[in-house]
Amino acid sequence: MSKIKNEPICKEPCVEKVRGAMRHRAQWLYLLLDEAKKRGADWEEIARAATSRCGCFQGAGLYEDWAQHDSLSSFAEVFADEDFQKYFDMEIVECGEDKLHIQFHHCPLVAGWQEIGCSDEEVSKLCDIAMDGDRNIAKACQLDFTLGDTIADGAPCCDLTFRLKK
Repeated sequence: MSKIKNEPICKEPCVEKVRGAMRHRAQWLYLLLDEAKKRGADWEEIARAATSRCGCFQGAGLYEDWAQHDSLSSFAEVFADEDFQKYFDMEIVECGEDKLHIQFHHCPLVAGWQEIGCSDEEVSKLCDIAMDGDRNIAKACQLDFTLGDTIADGAPCCDLTFRLKK
């Protein structure tokens, strides 16, 4: 039995529709990586490189949107906007000038991997790879990033903290 608990809180139809697309993309990613593995490729290296590149690309766009404000409260407005807060059942625990602490209470990616039959170990690995995107968003935005507990490892939420570099 899985140790992962990942029930959504917000169940609005438009939110569920977007989550469905996210689950589909998570499944697509897993199947792509599984095929690479079957063909002898280093699937984890490929996945981390691609996810990191995506995070750098996304981070560069976010940086343009908020950098002139020079505070994490303005970063939160673009990283954790109202819609994304619903998709991931996000809770902004702390949002100040130099620290943004967010808890994600649901993850559509984890749900997608579970639906396709991934083991807890596979979900944990895929989650960590996906977090390379967030790590590199932070890097591109010149922020420090800390990942605490994750849903994929059986915690009740994913715990992310961004800080301004000192």
